[in-house]
Amino acid sequence: MRLTKRRGILAAVSASAVLAAPLASAATPATHVTAPQAPVIGVDSQCFAPAKHIDPQPDSAGHPTNPAWIQRDELNQYCAELRIRDQVTSPAFIRANGDTGNALYVQQAQEQLADGPGHIHGGFTTLVPGSQAADPFRSVDAWQKLTGGRAIRVTFTSLDGAQLHGHIWLPPKKAPKPRHGYPGIVITDGSVQGFENLYYWAAEGLAQYGYEVLTYDVQGQGDSDLLPADCTPSSCPGVPYQQSYNFYQGSEDALNFFLGAHNPGRTALDAQHVGVTGHSLGASAVSWVGQCDSRVKTIVAWDDLIPVTPKQCAANVTIPKAYRATRLHAPALATTNDYEFNVQPAYKVPNPHGDSNAGGLDGDAGYLSLAKAGIDSEIVSFRNGTHLTYTYIPYVLPSNELSERFAFYYTLAWFDRYLRGGADPYTSQ
Repeated sequence: MRLTKRRGILAAVSASAVLAAPLASAATPATHVTAPQAPVIGVDSQCFAPAKHIDPQPDSAGHPTNPAWIQRDELNQYCAELRIRDQVTSPAFIRANGDTGNALYVQQAQEQLADGPGHIHGGFTTLVPGSQAADPFRSVDAWQKLTGGRAIRVTFTSLDGAQLHGHIWLPPKKAPKPRHGYPGIVITDGSVQGFENLYYWAAEGLAQYGYEVLTYDVQGQGDSDLLPADCTPSSCPGVPYQQSYNFYQGSEDALNFFLGAHNPGRTALDAQHVGVTGHSLGASAVSWVGQCDSRVKTIVAWDDLIPVTPKQCAANVTIPKAYRATRLHAPALATTNDYEFNVQPAYKVPNPHGDSNAGGLDGDAGYLSLAKAGIDSEIVSFRNGTHLTYTYIPYVLPSNELSERFAFYYTLAWFDRYLRGGADPYTSQ
């Protein structure tokens, strides 16, 4: 399946209306598309209505001059920030965020005390009270009670001796278990604010659909160790913590744990059908690990997939000799968005290949590199989405209302295609 991404003035719109850039309502003339004068309570259908092409009529400098195109761009900006609006106008969310956040804050402190001074946790952003609540309706306890699935707290050691914490997510009993076990997914979180809890939306959903999943915090984030086992002034691997090594090697270390004997869910896992996914710097990490480790069968990179050169694998990640791939082999899905962190007007017609504020920092380079190599690949751009689509951060950073759900839909479909041969136990083929 190869889908060429079209952004900016052209839109590739699926039945779910999730591909493309600026939008217009199919039922409303483009010249009348504006942000609503009064707030819409609930999902604003304007933000996901089918889109028609509007010529931006750029001037010689590339600036759009068509008023209809500019109005559509204004609506796109409005839509890209609605998740925060929904949070602050929901008493249930505010109450749940406080209650869940306080409970997790206490739990975080207790785990740090239990681990002792030899395992100083990283994740400075998690020290903000309430931050770990993320989407408070997706807490581990609530999910287990609601679905009957299990989330098992796990600890494993990284290559440099840092102690990493995470969860193994096991499907509910009602999920059909294949004869050889559940296919597996390893999720690597994003940098800075992207601790493990922010990706429960994917872990819970995939587990409910019959996947065994590992989420974890890389070294220096969340509840994992800040420092390696041996740290000296001349050598302290993984410090400072916001570097590629923590994510690239962390992704491989997590995969080794997931497929190893210490995984409490190992007997339920089909080790021959394992995929990897990650966000932001975690997406870069799984781009490398997915192609450099032969055990990985497929990749989903949430903003975004990066080009990989097999000859450079050893320079980016340490992989057991028996599993070192020598060629590109893993089909990959890349997802991206109209915006990165900042929602701002499009003063120029967007670059269809992406740039620093639209379409991914690496644009479509990863997708194009795999397509050129003959590896099955796809890229999906979420209309009025942001880089924070995949991280449910309360109150602070912008995102639209539904692209997280769209991201899950494509993620599940991609893994079903490559880890279950297109079959899904809950939907017809």
